[in-house]
Amino acid sequence: MADDRRNRQRFPAEVKIDYRSVGSFITDYSANMSKGGVFVQTSLPLAVDTKVKLRVTLPGHQLPFCLDGVVRWSRSAKDGEPNPGMGIQFDNFDDATKREIEKFITSLDDA
Repeated sequence: MADDRRNRQRFPAEVKIDYRSVGSFITDYSANMSKGGVFVQTSLPLAVDTKVKLRVTLPGHQLPFCLDGVVRWSRSAKDGEPNPGMGIQFDNFDDATKREIEKFITSLDDA
């Protein structure tokens, strides 16, 4: 598991995450989030290095933010993991989206 390779602090956050990969569109929720990525709880995690299109709906925003992501690690219920899911690193997103994500993460840190 890549948890010890994190370079940004993660905060508990239940945020709606829609993602598209080859051939499918899925909605799940995050368990935690940082300025650079998100852990998505799912019983069917995607393979490491899978590129995904994300729509992240932050609290207080009516419309989701669209950005790209890459699956950096995953853990499966099949392997006996009690919290299956995948760590997705945010990739290739505009400055306005970056500022909104940073503002949201800062609000979690201040809580």
